[in-house]
Amino acid sequence: MKLKLLIGLCAAMCLILAVGCGDDVDVAETQRSNIERYLTSSHTPRLINVKEVENSLVPNPPFYELIDFSVYRYIATYYDADRKLKPAIKQGDEVTLTFTAYVFTGSAPSLSSVYLSNDQSVINALREAGLNVDYWDVEPLTIKIGETNIIKGVTTSLIGCREGDSVEAYMTLDAAYEDDVVGVVPKESSVAWFYTIDSVNSAAL
Repeated sequence: MKLKLLIGLCAAMCLILAVGCGDDVDVAETQRSNIERYLTSSHTPRLINVKEVENSLVPNPPFYELIDFSVYRYIATYYDADRKLKPAIKQGDEVTLTFTAYVFTGSAPSLSSVYLSNDQSVINALREAGLNVDYWDVEPLTIKIGETNIIKGVTTSLIGCREGDSVEAYMTLDAAYEDDVVGVVPKESSVAWFYTIDSVNSAAL
C-alpha cells in the first residue's frame, strides 16, 4: 500500500512539473510570436529576419536576429561606415550603457511602459508626467560581460555589438525575469531594452 501511495505521489508530482513547464513554453512561444509580429509589421523601420537579408532587393535592409531562441536584437547602427573598425564585444569586456527598459506588450514601447532608465531625457519626461523618478540613477550602467548580475537577455544581446551601437533587445520571459515579480514588472513579462553603448573596455586576450 505504501509503495502504491509513493508511486502515485511521484506520478502526480511529475504531472504537475510537466504542466508547469508546458505553461512556460506556451507563454514564451506566445511572446516570440508577438515580438516577431511587431518587428515585421508595426516596427519603424519594418524589419526582416537576418536570414532574409541575402535575398533582399533592398540595399542595407534593416533586420533583426534571434539569439538563443529568447532574445530578438535590432542594431540600428549596423550599417554605419566605421562600425566594423571597432572590436566586437565579447565575454569579459566591460561596457557602459545609456538605456531604457520597457515592459513589452506587443506594440511599440512607450513612456507608460518604462520600468527603468538612466536616460536623462526619458527621466525628465516621466517626471513631467507626474511620476517620482528621483531615485533613478542617471549614471551610465556598467556591465562586465559574464560577471555583472543582470538579466540574461541584456548580456546575450551585447555579445557581438560594438561601441556606439544603438540597440533594441526584445526578450521573452526566460531571458528576463521568468516567474518573478520585479518592481512594476508583472510575472512572466516580456521586456524590451533600448540602449546605446557608450564605451567598451576590452578584456585582455
